[in-house]
Amino acid sequence: MTKLHIFQKVANVVVYLFFLSTTVYTVVSPANGEVGEGQTYITPSFWISYVWTLIHLLLGGFVIYQWFEPAHDAAIHGVGWHYVISVLLSSAWLGLLKGGHELIAFIFVLLTASSVSYVFYNLEKNYQTTSWYDKLFIHAPFSLWHGWIVFSVVINFFQVVSHTSEEGPGVWSRIFVILGLLFLSSTAIGYVEYKKNKGDVTGAIVLGLGLLAIFTNQQDPWIHWTSLALAIITLLYPVRPYACKLVGRPTDAENAPLLG
Repeated sequence: MTKLHIFQKVANVVVYLFFLSTTVYTVVSPANGEVGEGQTYITPSFWISYVWTLIHLLLGGFVIYQWFEPAHDAAIHGVGWHYVISVLLSSAWLGLLKGGHELIAFIFVLLTASSVSYVFYNLEKNYQTTSWYDKLFIHAPFSLWHGWIVFSVVINFFQVVSHTSEEGPGVWSRIFVILGLLFLSSTAIGYVEYKKNKGDVTGAIVLGLGLLAIFTNQQDPWIHWTSLALAIITLLYPVRPYACKLVGRPTDAENAPLLG
């Protein structure tokens, strides 16, 4: 392990501690109000922020596990400095969002999404898991974070372009919200279908839970029931191959060639 590698790992620990302080564990969640501030017709219930707590816990496992030899290559070359970059961008995003600067915050959440996406796809493509430790402390936190940041981009976007009124949502507001819900659901399905047998179920579950949180918080019938229907589809879709196998129907993964 070179001095540069040691410095990088120390930097990961430092920014993780910084991340904890900037997200401020005030009650029980580090994301207290971060997604729900600036109410819109797509704002989810607060309980979805517990996903952020889980991400923090798994990232804590990552900064510890990175010091062990099996995690060295994935931590140094798979994640690289993008962990530090993602943390700093995400911290700036949360600070701007809580300060009421939704438009600038949206720019930073896009930058955060770009950085987290790089780590997510680099790990999926080049650093396959060899143990449960790899799955739990390297791949899982970034898969969850990627799903969470995609969800946050959509929520933050509506904070910029829409607002609530006493009369409730109009026709166009409903249409745009439903399009946003469809985007979240289709993205979750894309996670599962990503390179077929390499599909990412954890990211899909985050988006499915996000849709369920929108269902529990929104009372307009069109938005309420659409989000529930899409949440059910999204959460059930990852078990589709197992259901097909149960009824004796072959799936795409089973028909795929063994090589290539």
